[in-house]
Amino acid sequence: MTRLNPELKKLINWARQAPAAHETPIPPWFAARVASHWCAGAPNGLFGTWQKAISGSAWAAAVVIVLGLALITVQKLQTNSTYDVSPAYQVVSTELVP
Repeated sequence: MTRLNPELKKLINWARQAPAAHETPIPPWFAARVASHWCAGAPNGLFGTWQKAISGSAWAAAVVIVLGLALITVQKLQTNSTYDVSPAYQVVSTELVP
């Protein structure tokens, strides 16, 4: 058998004597209250304006990326050969713009 360090034995004995931890239940609707508090605390003034502008530009960038990926996908699906890499503006001029 392996011998335990005396300090480790002390810690094990103290852990055995410790009272059991009691978990307090989370109050009902706690998550809803936290979310409503977080949403209601929107900053006002110049910082809030900048925050909204940055958030809006992030969404706009995401839309541009998704549309670009859709355009590339349409272009790749229409190729006739492996070496046919026609420019994306041809797809736009023939498919999207009448």
